[in-house]
Amino acid sequence: MKNKIPNWKQVHTIIYDFDGVFTDNSVYIDQEGSESVRCSRSDSLGIKILNSFLKIKEININQFILSTEKNEVVRKRADKLKIKCFNGIDNKIDFIKKYLKTNYENENSKEKGIIYLGNDLNDLAAMKYCGYSIAPSDAHYKIKKSCDLVLENKGGEGFIRQFIEEFISIEQFSSDELIKLAN
Repeated sequence: MKNKIPNWKQVHTIIYDFDGVFTDNSVYIDQEGSESVRCSRSDSLGIKILNSFLKIKEININQFILSTEKNEVVRKRADKLKIKCFNGIDNKIDFIKKYLKTNYENENSKEKGIIYLGNDLNDLAAMKYCGYSIAPSDAHYKIKKSCDLVLENKGGEGFIRQFIEEFISIEQFSSDELIKLAN
């Protein structure tokens, strides 16, 4: 198990699973059958901070949600965060391979430039394939054993924010710089 997140200069893509990463893996169902989930606003601000950081550094790192879940709530959350979303994907590893072939066809070891954030067994193959994998502290025990890093925070409880702050080394920024990143 590795324990240091790769430098952002080595990364071309960040892939987020949805349930158990953006959420606490719970679903709320009303009497009409409509589903909703709980997400952390802290994670939302983390995505905004990362996007500001990438813009300032003039770095292009693709970010997207890759979910087997077919519920429209996944897409709505991605739209609000202004990141791409691919949901209803049954075979994540095939999707990632096609993504790499389309976007990074001429690069060797292109999978090494991907950070994958996941929490459950349907993420396992993708996490093993990608260059670096990260799980929340409440991930399935098999995921925690096979990923590169387990963070302290739980899914839906600041896990993404913790990843982003470590990824950009937030401690290096002054208060004024942090204000710019967060606004």
